[in-house]
Amino acid sequence: MQFNFTNFLEIKKDSKKINIDQTRVCNLDAFSFITHAHSDHVCNTPQKTFATKETIDLLNLSIKNSRFDFFELEYDKKIKITDNLILETLNAGHILGSSMFYFQDLKNGKDILYTGDFNRHSTLLLKGAKPITADILFLETTFGKPEFIFKNRNSIYYSLAKKIKNELLENKLIILAGYSLGKNQEIICFVNNFLDVTPLVDRKTYDFSKVYNQNGYNLKFELLDHNFSLSNILILPLSLINRDLLNSLRLQSGKNICSYVMTGWNYSRSSNLINISDHCDHNSLLDFVDEVNPKVVYTMHGFSKSFAKSITTRLGINAYPINILREKGL
Repeated sequence: MQFNFTNFLEIKKDSKKINIDQTRVCNLDAFSFITHAHSDHVCNTPQKTFATKETIDLLNLSIKNSRFDFFELEYDKKIKITDNLILETLNAGHILGSSMFYFQDLKNGKDILYTGDFNRHSTLLLKGAKPITADILFLETTFGKPEFIFKNRNSIYYSLAKKIKNELLENKLIILAGYSLGKNQEIICFVNNFLDVTPLVDRKTYDFSKVYNQNGYNLKFELLDHNFSLSNILILPLSLINRDLLNSLRLQSGKNICSYVMTGWNYSRSSNLINISDHCDHNSLLDFVDEVNPKVVYTMHGFSKSFAKSITTRLGINAYPINILREKGL
């Protein structure tokens, strides 16, 4: 098995090429594997494309004029890629349909785990990713610096719910903001379960949330459309939140505003910061590597270089940022 890295991981085995989360159109004979439906991990291409049903549903919604030739993957089910290469799709706990890919090289007796974006802690909607032993680990390290430590999610929710209930008694308009796909569905679930409220949501959040419900969830929400009277809680994309928007919402609704942004990053966008992420924090990443117990780790995304050093220093495992494969392949 050979590995190469351009802007994504390329695997070659038995004359078959496999690209994972490819970001540009390339060799159409290569298989394309998509870990999840966030746009920075996807390229609209007519290649044979492997993804879970949930990911396919989300991509069919978000990508117009789709050219994918989809093959549906099932969690915990093995398929044969070549005579010597077996794939098992594992839950990644990141967003609906997110996957880790576990390859078994039968000829060489090596196991490879590719995490993609993942979260090992369960959320209100998803079960956390579980480690599996592997010889080679390709690890996402978005929050791979020691300063990124996330508190217990349930304790955060209980504290936040108590605060928001008091603000609702004062007839304030509550703004909650996260990413339209993934985080905002979690926020809807929080508002439903902890506050017993049906929130108003923007169009993108509305459409993605409908896909969640089509796949077995029961999220309750209404589309925002000049209807502030329906709810005192509004859920919006994180990218839209700024001082001007909040002031405009105050004028349109005639109510005082309390706004919260929910992200692992340390910025507030003129709002209250709630540190909740759909990725692992620094310590969870280290624990995950320790349980996978690989012979070598290749780190990618975020703080790949510094976290590779942490793995080697703290766990005694050889680790390298994945860019090293761009320079020499393997």
